[in-house]
Formats: sequence, structure tokens, C-alpha cells
Amino acid sequence: MTEVDEMAGDIERIHQLNSLLRPFIKRPSSGDAVTFEQYRILHELIREKTSTSELSRRLHVGQSMISIQISRLLKGGYIRDETLPTDRRYHVFQITPRGEAVHEHVSLVLTHELPQLMAKLATYVKV
Repeated sequence: MTEVDEMAGDIERIHQLNSLLRPFIKRPSSGDAVTFEQYRILHELIREKTSTSELSRRLHVGQSMISIQISRLLKGGYIRDETLPTDRRYHVFQITPRGEAVHEHVSLVLTHELPQLMAKLATYVKV
């Protein structure tokens, strides 16, 4: 098999994985329309309140993506913004009771569905 053929096979597997993951990641988690990316932020905030830059570092995504998701979570009432009294420019975010309820719901769904998803994914991954 040539390198080009191998790369084409890898690209096809990536496409298949993306098709399999897209409905799981993009679907609303409950009656509240929270994306998987937003769930990841809620999951970090359940542990402790933190800043945009720290969330970006922990989740390995750009600060602009985090800022967009933070804005949506704030608008939905899932998190709240807190400025430090010593430095009004520094913001940390904290999960709200509504955010905690959504986090709990999504965690239950993941606990139930993730093993099935992983089994499907294993059929696409080269060993």
C-alpha cells in the first residue's frame, strides 16, 4: 500500500468518525440546549470557579472559542461572572444551580451512552 493510499484510508476513517460523533456532540443535552463544548466548560466549573484563560489551557482550545461559549452560558443562566474586588479586569466564572442540573443530566447520559459510542468508535480505529 502506498503512502497516498494509506493517507486516503486515514482520511476516510476520520470522516466516518466525524459522522459518528457529530450527532452525539452537537445534540442538545436536555430540554436546555447545551452543546458538548459548553458541557466541557460546565464540567470544569463544577470543580472550581476559574478564568477564561485557565479554561482555555485546561480544555486545549483557543480563548476566543471559550469566550463565545462563556457568553452563551452566561446568557442562558448556567454560569455567573465574578470580578475580583482587587482587580476589576480579572473575571472568574462559577456554575449556577441551573448549570449544575444540566451538568448532572449530561453526565448521566454520558455514563449510559459513552460505552456504546466507544465500542462503535473502536470499529473505525486502526489497531
